[in-house]
Amino acid sequence: SWVCSPQNSRPLFPNYKMIASLVFDELRRTVLNFQHEEPYAFALIQGQQCNYLGYAVATSMALAETVQQYINSGYRYHGTQALSDAVAIRTWLKWANPDDGWHYCDFEDNGAIREYLDMHKGNDLSLRNGCLEQLKTVITQRGVDDVTLGVTCGEDPEEFRDSVIQIYGKAGHKNFVAEYDTMSRLDADIRRA
Repeated sequence: SWVCSPQNSRPLFPNYKMIASLVFDELRRTVLNFQHEEPYAFALIQGQQCNYLGYAVATSMALAETVQQYINSGYRYHGTQALSDAVAIRTWLKWANPDDGWHYCDFEDNGAIREYLDMHKGNDLSLRNGCLEQLKTVITQRGVDDVTLGVTCGEDPEEFRDSVIQIYGKAGHKNFVAEYDTMSRLDADIRRA
């Protein structure tokens, strides 16, 4: 069971650090499993009404393969900047859609995750905030800096962007915010020929 702190009404979970440790263990395992693909992002993926918590990892190799698939499908850059189709589409896809070029996974310890989900009693905002806190703990206590961490419910890239800003601050992580802004500007210029 959990209690609320009178100062901020945030849940105080008895296994709070254990969940952060579980996230870190999965992150470490995932980065090792995909190290040959050069991981650049890790996202906690939450389901609707606290029914699921998994994760996804984005890698440079999967991104390159996805860019090639888009080019083979006829997507081209139609903007005014001096960019090749491949560079423009890569820039656009890197943060545009968490479905493109991301590997989806489930946590190995489903019992602990189920307990964590149950603590949020169907409140998606509470789960999202809890996930943000877990990722902040992973960063501060484990020194994770090689991949960008975030939270999303699925396909909306703005959810991931907003979570990165909430975790790392207004500047985001490394050059994430600048890359995201560039992606947004390219959005109208990438289409099938």
